[in-house]
Amino acid sequence: MRIKTLWIMMWVMFLLTGCGDSMPEDELVNRGASRMENDGDDLQASSFPFLNMEEEYQKKREFYTLPELKKEVEELLGDHYWPEVDMSKEELERLTGISEDMYVDFLAEKQSLDSHIDTMIIIHAKEDYVEAVEQAMEKYRSKIIEENYKYPQNLGKARASRMEIIDDYVCFVQLGADTTAVDNKGSDAVTAYCLEENERALYVLEKAILE
Repeated sequence: MRIKTLWIMMWVMFLLTGCGDSMPEDELVNRGASRMENDGDDLQASSFPFLNMEEEYQKKREFYTLPELKKEVEELLGDHYWPEVDMSKEELERLTGISEDMYVDFLAEKQSLDSHIDTMIIIHAKEDYVEAVEQAMEKYRSKIIEENYKYPQNLGKARASRMEIIDDYVCFVQLGADTTAVDNKGSDAVTAYCLEENERALYVLEKAILE
């Protein structure tokens, strides 16, 4: 009996000493909430620098307008940038199926003669329509290639056309300008030449959009 009583006393002492420095959970919550309320006015955004990294990045980031993006390509290619006629939004939709509700803004230029096919299209797509614009542009590219099987002088350039998504921008380039220097080497040589020009154009567009 004495042993049993001793065990009971030891157990009670353990509970008392083990929990002596703790407090009920609801009291802990209330104290924490009270402290946050009292200190809330003293907490500055600068105390948490990582919270504002994205905001600061966007402030420092230099956004290019679409005409400025075009200028970057023009300055790169110089006299080898041949598109000179603006497409209207109606023409853009007729050719590509990309309607006005799918984008924030667009820039589309082609050559004045239908037999000349240098083209550049930059679509600043709405966030929810980037994929739809991409798919429409892919169909447009496939259609151009198919149509130009009837025009061997343009087929190499059409096959070299490139489409790329850069952030929310869907960019289509079909450039190359004068290909007479490689025409006698065949369609594959024209494709390789124009592909290099298109890659250069996409490089400066990506650099300008993402910097």
